[in-house]
Amino acid sequence: MAFTLNLKPEVEQRLKELAEAEHRSMHKTVEVAVQAYLDRHERDEWTRQAARRVFEEDAEFFDMLGDR
Repeated sequence: MAFTLNLKPEVEQRLKELAEAEHRSMHKTVEVAVQAYLDRHERDEWTRQAARRVFEEDAEFFDMLGDR
């Protein structure tokens, strides 16, 4: 998919500097950043779901802890 990305000049400059430092194109640097963001979101959602399951399965235990 192709699209135009409009960045503030200071953000564009920082992106350019990072891309140069990592020896890759600005496009590839943005692609890597987006993938990292998506991966982090997926992990965060997995963690939320796992915590919800633990709290549901052990609700009685957590209620007992709350009484102390």
